[in-house]
Amino acid sequence: MILTIYNTMGIFIISSVIIIGLYDFSLNNSFLTLTNPLVVYATTNASSHSEHMSEMNQNPSNKTMSEEDKKRFCGNDIPNSNLYVKEFTMPVECSQPVGLVADKDKNIWIASGKLGSLLVFNTKTLEFDKIIKIPNWPEQKRIIGSMIWEMKFDRNGDLWFTDELSNSIWKYIIKEGKFENYRLLEEGGYPQSITFDSDNNVWFTQFFGKRLGFIEPSKVITNTTEGISELDMSRQIDFQTMGPISNGFGFTNGNGNANTTNPTNINETLWFSTAIFPVGGQIIKYDIASESLTIHDVTYTHSVPFSIAEDENGTLWANSHIANLFFSLDPNTGAVKQYATSNPSASGNLTTLPYYNEYRDGKVWFNEHYGNAIASYDPKNKTLVEYYVPSQNPLWVNSSNPLRFTFDNNGSIWFTEWTENKLGVITKDKLDQIPITLGVSKNKLVLDSKNNKSDSIDLYIYKNMINSTKIANSTTITGNNTTNDIDQPMNITMDVTSSIAKNGKLANLTSSFSQDNILVIEKPISEVGPLPQLKTTLEINPTRDVIPGNYSLTISAKHDKDITMSKIVDLEIK
Repeated sequence: MILTIYNTMGIFIISSVIIIGLYDFSLNNSFLTLTNPLVVYATTNASSHSEHMSEMNQNPSNKTMSEEDKKRFCGNDIPNSNLYVKEFTMPVECSQPVGLVADKDKNIWIASGKLGSLLVFNTKTLEFDKIIKIPNWPEQKRIIGSMIWEMKFDRNGDLWFTDELSNSIWKYIIKEGKFENYRLLEEGGYPQSITFDSDNNVWFTQFFGKRLGFIEPSKVITNTTEGISELDMSRQIDFQTMGPISNGFGFTNGNGNANTTNPTNINETLWFSTAIFPVGGQIIKYDIASESLTIHDVTYTHSVPFSIAEDENGTLWANSHIANLFFSLDPNTGAVKQYATSNPSASGNLTTLPYYNEYRDGKVWFNEHYGNAIASYDPKNKTLVEYYVPSQNPLWVNSSNPLRFTFDNNGSIWFTEWTENKLGVITKDKLDQIPITLGVSKNKLVLDSKNNKSDSIDLYIYKNMINSTKIANSTTITGNNTTNDIDQPMNITMDVTSSIAKNGKLANLTSSFSQDNILVIEKPISEVGPLPQLKTTLEINPTRDVIPGNYSLTISAKHDKDITMSKIVDLEIK
């Protein structure tokens, strides 16, 4: 299959949904130029730790950085841990890690666009045991290295990754130790995201290129544009930038990476988003077989969509990277529902900025760029869980910039901390060890703004029976001693947010808990039966200026700086 910029395609426009936010870091135009083109057809051997670190410590791009720049972009090399997250420091100073992926042997591959290297973390030894230099990597003349947002293995076991500054996509043929580099058709495209189809062809989106890209591996020639074709999306719709690309639910290309553990058929559908700033955008479906586009315009929601994931029911999930919201879209009816994250009080930011997402095992997973958290939302029981990253950089409003995440074959989630030079993990064991359960007395609140009528909901908090030894010593990855923390009385802070405003605040609403700080204690050993429940009541009142409509409330119970459990209920304002 070949795409060309002259290709005409069937288009169906369906009015629907939400929010996209885009590249949060403003780079001036000079940052996007590359002084010398890459010429790559090279074999590269993995360097030893000492050899590569010695070489990189002399890297001019690091030496010329000021101490203030290092504080902002290089971290402090101190790994931290909390009840759920364990951190590992990158082996080379100021690696600025972003993209990462797990291989079939559970090794974690991470790209450093600052150093021009691939780094391999062994999850068995908990050490970086390979550092592979990307050949002919140009000298980095700006503080921020080339942003490598996406890394994926194809069904042959070859590693593909994007490269901002060279405006190209790389393939690393691991068995041969050989790199190949494929150039985008036009300058300034900035490749962002890649995925595969059932024939192992590569599809990609571009931040600024406004084109859906296609790579036919059997026809590519390294250092050229051969084998690459692109569909100019700007001829179909008006937009400014594109979001990540993903496969439809159930697709697997044979590399073991799929959004379901039991795919039953091949879903040859691609999803991505386009954005208009300050608000507006589209969610786009590309059907590979029919070469047709379906466009869901979400501009009316006054939001900007980013990162699309499809669940087993065909529902689409997307994030708002300009706000505190994420949302669902029914592509058949156009119905949209927005949800708020909890308040980002753990980091001190005003917004959480949900970023990339993935649907896996019945949950929507996403990273909160400024909320400094990894989150999951279970649509069936309407439960949101946010696991906070322990490292915080005050120069980034207490965020570590956890920009990308991936799952290994065990179900553990790994993520990079771009400005802190760290790799983080929440093991599968810990993901399942939630300290409390939050229950609600009803699933909907109704307010009457004309008659100033409020509504209330009872909340029930239970302390779960958790194996403290298990959570403190999850698998082979251990952190600081957290056993005492989980066994001690727990201080829970109640909070509430809403989709009524982009920042999650209760716009023109007031709220009050009968008890907003709750101490959860262990039941005496002499007692038998279930743990006792604690109760608090939330009351919501409308003001004259509130806008009638259907929204959602996110009612949260925060446990220190480790985790927040939330229940999401409907809110109708008459």
